[in-house]
Amino acid sequence: MFFFLPTSGWEDLPLLEDIPTWDDAPSPRRNLVPPCTPVTPQCKHRFHPYHQDTRSPANALLMPPSPSFNSPSHCFSSRIQNSIMQALENGWAKSTLDGYSRHVTHFLAFCKQEEVPAALQFPADEFVLCTYAASDTGHVSASTIQNRLSGLKAWHNAHGTTWNGGLCLQVVINGAKNLAPSSSKKLPCPPITVTMLQQLFDGLDLTKPLDAAVAACALLAFWGQCRLGELLSMSALDLSTTSKPARSHFNHSTRSIGSHTLALPQTKTNRDGEKVVLVSRSDSLDPISHVRSHLATSTLPGNLPLLAYSTPSGPRMLTKAAFLSRCNQVWTASGYPRTTSHSFRIGGTTELLTSGIPPDVVKSMGHWSSDSFLRYWRDLETIAPLHAHNAYRKKAGRSSGGI
Repeated sequence: MFFFLPTSGWEDLPLLEDIPTWDDAPSPRRNLVPPCTPVTPQCKHRFHPYHQDTRSPANALLMPPSPSFNSPSHCFSSRIQNSIMQALENGWAKSTLDGYSRHVTHFLAFCKQEEVPAALQFPADEFVLCTYAASDTGHVSASTIQNRLSGLKAWHNAHGTTWNGGLCLQVVINGAKNLAPSSSKKLPCPPITVTMLQQLFDGLDLTKPLDAAVAACALLAFWGQCRLGELLSMSALDLSTTSKPARSHFNHSTRSIGSHTLALPQTKTNRDGEKVVLVSRSDSLDPISHVRSHLATSTLPGNLPLLAYSTPSGPRMLTKAAFLSRCNQVWTASGYPRTTSHSFRIGGTTELLTSGIPPDVVKSMGHWSSDSFLRYWRDLETIAPLHAHNAYRKKAGRSSGGI
């Protein structure tokens, strides 16, 4: 497919990845001052709010777009430029920002390889988006293609321009989904079950600080429907509590006798944090008693992370890698496949639903930001009849009461 465009001069300019700021290419002036205000002389440099002249872009997502883009030309102060840069960089979780940036870089490499004119790269023409989406059809999963397009859409949003994805792009995505190789389709993560937790505890030595911390973490992630990244650090030496709960964040509930709350400083979807409600249980899988046991086994200051534990070398933070390694060490010995971090959250969600707790309550308990948690139901055959029967009984009760 060839693009026949009138020559504008942009075609010979370097691609986006070679352009450090918006300064290099002039664009039509956009008057951003009210008509009643005298227009000040145009500044030497053009507006590039995402980074200063002396700094390189934080990531590809916030890189200035193609010179074909009609960028603003008003020269804001350095303070304003720095403020908007910081706001944009903190508008997404770091992991999301890094992922989106990789997708932008991948798209730019595709455009370079296919010699796509700069004018069609940004804002991205829908046909370019369709060819990009179709470029790996039959080789990657549809979710990979959708994730790439999500990164490109975020790129457009960050620069305040129109996203041109429409019906044609959706048809291409559907086609890619139908043509995805079977090898790219991963089986759903199996959920952690109550039986697995019981076997885990049988294989742990709860008198040891590490195993006591592992037990507490397993039950917090399961009954609290927490992501492991909200509880654990990447480094054992990281004892900060900026984004991880401290020991002092675990407290009695002021509204429910016997329950406890855990204040998460940050979650994946809420940087202001969330409150996890933990309900006491009368069996061996009570999360409250195991967290207390962990705290008693590792006597440490209250300002240290909740899941820090004692070692001869001093306090260490339980890491995600160490936690999963210890769990899998016990489970693989019992014949279970190796599990992943997300299995705890979806396992807790499924267990609460199969226990008859209404889905909207489970959603709130797990601080799910949308109905995406419905995708993680792993026992619909049990959940659906349970809630359907409850609904039928309620309806029958109302009918008999009205006779």
